[in-house]
Amino acid sequence: MLNTPSAVAVVDGGRPDDRRTPDASAAYWTVLGGPAVPRPTLTMGGFKHLLVPVLAAACLSDRPWRIANAPRIEDRRLLTAMLRHLGATVDDDGHRVAVDASGLGGSRIPAHWSAGIHGGVYLLPTVLAKRGEVASGRHGGCAIGAGTQGSRPLSHVAAVLERFGAVCEVDAEGFRARAPRNGLRGARIDLADFAEREPRAGTPTGPHYSGATKTALLAAATARGTTVLDNPYPKPDALELARVLGEAGARIEVSRRRITVEGLGGPLGGADVTLPSDLMEVVTFIAWAVHLRRELDLLLERPDVVRSGLAPELECLAAMGVPLSWEGPLLRIRPPERLRGTDVLAASHHVYSDAGPLFALMLLGADGPSRLTDGVWENRFGYAEGLRGMGAVLDRAGNELRITPGPLKPSPDPLEAGDLRAAATLLLAALGTGAPHRLHGVSHLARGYEDLPAKLTALGAHIDVPKGTGETA
Repeated sequence: MLNTPSAVAVVDGGRPDDRRTPDASAAYWTVLGGPAVPRPTLTMGGFKHLLVPVLAAACLSDRPWRIANAPRIEDRRLLTAMLRHLGATVDDDGHRVAVDASGLGGSRIPAHWSAGIHGGVYLLPTVLAKRGEVASGRHGGCAIGAGTQGSRPLSHVAAVLERFGAVCEVDAEGFRARAPRNGLRGARIDLADFAEREPRAGTPTGPHYSGATKTALLAAATARGTTVLDNPYPKPDALELARVLGEAGARIEVSRRRITVEGLGGPLGGADVTLPSDLMEVVTFIAWAVHLRRELDLLLERPDVVRSGLAPELECLAAMGVPLSWEGPLLRIRPPERLRGTDVLAASHHVYSDAGPLFALMLLGADGPSRLTDGVWENRFGYAEGLRGMGAVLDRAGNELRITPGPLKPSPDPLEAGDLRAAATLLLAALGTGAPHRLHGVSHLARGYEDLPAKLTALGAHIDVPKGTGETA
């Protein structure tokens, strides 16, 4: 019998002397599916893609920020470590993170922390605004970018900050920036300049679009003068960030095509933030239920934000025939009687790119061929080889994946995941084969899922996490 741990990625408070970073090459789990659990209910963790910029935004204030429903993930541990190193006071009780950045006096983010996650990039505009300068090493995360070995981009962050008057340098060693003597100044920025036109839909998309929008919002909040952001990234991780900045005292007007920020020219006030449930964790467990043909109820925080934020995903799921019902904070998922083949477009105004791999897995069980197009990340198909090892028929042409339905079988080889969503997709796929699999690269999961082994165990799976394999605990 495999061991079933109770938790993963439990936050330890992020001590400044803690130099641990994810080690995907060393970490592996052994996973095996189990029998169905009658009417299970899972509580979803908080929204990672909002937690990261909100923690950074706390640096813009001289009063405490309290962030509830903060997910216990690697990004939280490392970001709070960075904040402490910079001089902020951080109180982390497990569920809520309180940040007081009034004493923040540092401006350099050590490379051994910035390399561990991508989210540290959002400290660059806020520390620059607070201290007048900032420096960091390279920023890590999933290797899905276009740089060397899939490195994540920083040039767009520099380009946005230069619009506010900063002088920036980006090279192989990292990032450095200095603000004008009188601080950052407002700017007019068309964020479509940091995007590409998606050929099928004609809307802005691409790997720089989201980060450019969030960087601009964070820089604008305490800048001198007015900032106008045309064609902003439309997802809730950006729009909710604008709302949080407004609640902390920034003067912000948001419409579909424009965000206007009247810069305070000084620090923000305090904020009490409750994060909605993580949209991608919700999609992950919908994929679990669809792939394994199981019932599942998900307990959500701020379900209105989840439902509106996942509108493109929900539209695709409806086209596929997946029965979903919303009852207050509960999302009820039932296995479809017939899963229909569907074309899925992952782009900034459509389905999240993060959700694409999970849709590919679900569509292997459809009644006809499907097509998945990713208009954001060119290297988001790292899961395809592992699925092919389990018998999937997947044909890639550029940024398009053609999916021929068919059952999965046990893989003769260990599964290898090079990024977060590939690891989640291969894990769910393995659970449906009826055989144990060794899955490498699962330390990526610690950056995006709270207590994932415990949640899967509650659903009947067996997850063996060997000690001493590089997992954070």
